Amino acid sequence: MSDPSEAESRPLIERARALWANPQVRYPLLVLLYLLGIGSAFNAALQELRGPLEALSAGTAASVHAFLRVFTDATTLRGHLVTFDGFAVSIIIECVGLLEMLIYSACVLAFPAPLRTRAAGIALGCAAIFFFNLLRIVTLLLVGRYQGEWFDFFHVYFWQATLIAMIVGVLYGWIRIFVRR
Repeated sequence: MSDPSEAESRPLIERARALWANPQVRYPLLVLLYLLGIGSAFNAALQELRGPLEALSAGTAASVHAFLRVFTDATTLRGHLVTFDGFAVSIIIECVGLLEMLIYSACVLAFPAPLRTRAAGIALGCAAIFFFNLLRIVTLLLVGRYQGEWFDFFHVYFWQATLIAMIVGVLYGWIRIFVRR
């Protein structure tokens, strides 16, 4: 004789398997699981990462300054502070695009592709996000200097939405160019 609760749970298990077999369900769940794992690991290692994160902030500020120096001498760099013609921004860890890179990496890891293709996608995509983020900071310096009343709008709303679109665009580009199906 079979247990009635076992017979009742079997359809539930079969429905769960059918849902998991559906890529439209599996992919977002995997993205969330990878994001939870990556985010948890990052949060757990945060104290040990303080030095490298400070270096990343300083490196981002130096990169913005170097980019601006190609076009103008009206820029200065003091640690994490980049100034363009009197308008200054402080590059903190939230400004370096790390969160966007973590989200993008979770999306790539969850995608059904060979491990080597995913590794290349993460490396190239994070580099693209880094350079896009430099463009964001340069643009914010220009807006702050020439249209200061628009700075908060661009910083808080425009670029946040644009970064989301950029993550999707880089992910789509990786799938189209590198993922062979």
